[in-house]
Amino acid sequence: MIYINEWLANPVGKDSDPSASSGRVGEFVEIFNNGKVSVNLSGWYLKTKVATKTKFVLSGEVGGGGFAVFKKPEFKITLGNTDGELFLYDASGKLVDHEQFLSLAPEGKSYARISEGDFLWTDPTAGMPNKFLERGALIDNTYPISVPLNKSLGIFDFILLALGAAAVLTGLIIFILKKNENLSKLFFRGDEANWR
Repeated sequence: MIYINEWLANPVGKDSDPSASSGRVGEFVEIFNNGKVSVNLSGWYLKTKVATKTKFVLSGEVGGGGFAVFKKPEFKITLGNTDGELFLYDASGKLVDHEQFLSLAPEGKSYARISEGDFLWTDPTAGMPNKFLERGALIDNTYPISVPLNKSLGIFDFILLALGAAAVLTGLIIFILKKNENLSKLFFRGDEANWR
C-alpha cells in the first residue's frame, strides 16, 4: 500500500530548500510503500484541495518498504501552513490517501505518521523512518476521539456547582418576590397594622 508518510508545510526560512550546508530543510512530501514490491508512481498525483485543478504529478518508482521524497521547488503545489490537507491519487484517479492537520503547523516541524491514521509533529526525517522523542511523550500528545480532553469533575467541583446553583436560584426567587406586589407585601412588608 502506498500512502502519505510525512510532510513539512512550514519550514524554517524559505519554502524551497535553502542549501545543504544550512542544515535547514524546505517543504517536502514523503510517500511510503509498505508493500514488498516496487510501485511505479507515473501518473500518480498530489493535491492540497479536492476541488482544485492544481496537482503535482509524481514520477519514478518507490521500492517495497521504501520512501519517495518530493521537494520544493520540484512540486508546484503549495502546502498550507494552516489547516493543511494532502490528497494522494493513483494513476487511475482513485483517492488512495488523505491526511490533514488543524491550526498552524509549527515552524520547522514535519507532520509524520506514527501508526495507521495517527500523525504527530516531529523533526523532519525525509527519506528515512519517522522518529519521535519517546513513547511517553507520544501517549501524552495523542487524543482518541472517544476520550474527553477535560478532566472529570470531583466532589469539590460538584459542591462548588451546587453552591453556585443555589445562589443563583435564591437570587432569582428574591427577584420574583420583589417584582410581584402581593408576594412582596406578604414576604417583605408583612401586615404593617399588626406591627404597630
